[in-house]
Amino acid sequence: MTGIEYTLSEVMEPHHFVIRKQKRDSPEKVTPMLTYYVLDGSIYQAPQLCNVFAARLGRALFHISKAFTFAATKLEKIGYVEAENESGNAEAKAPKETIDFKELKRVDHILASLQRKLPPAPPLPPFPEGYTRPSIAEGSEKQPQGDAQLQLPVDPILDQGPPSKRMRI
Repeated sequence: MTGIEYTLSEVMEPHHFVIRKQKRDSPEKVTPMLTYYVLDGSIYQAPQLCNVFAARLGRALFHISKAFTFAATKLEKIGYVEAENESGNAEAKAPKETIDFKELKRVDHILASLQRKLPPAPPLPPFPEGYTRPSIAEGSEKQPQGDAQLQLPVDPILDQGPPSKRMRI
């Protein structure tokens, strides 16, 4: 005889009965499927063992995760205050960083590639009235051929530097 069968596995008269649903593959081989409880005339389906373990593990992991996040927020507040005090001392003592030659070449390469990709700069705005460009004011002095870079006109206001370095008259 094979198929699904229901058996009465435990009896505690008059209020408690346990009924098992099982699949019979052969007269000797039985695979349990579900368990039902009859308690005071009401029928309840018992959860499977894997579902019970999953629920308990999930609940435990939730509470552990909640505890860790709570502890992390407390530690962040404590660590932030200490890090803030240490960073103030570190900034005062921090020496200048040296730039490696390879880093310098890499930055130059990146800037050159960006310069090739981007359009040329827009023309400079016109100078105010009464102001003459230094190249026109100096006459027809020509730059030496060895200097390949174009010298931009110097604005006397911008050329003075910060207020602490300006000449006092």
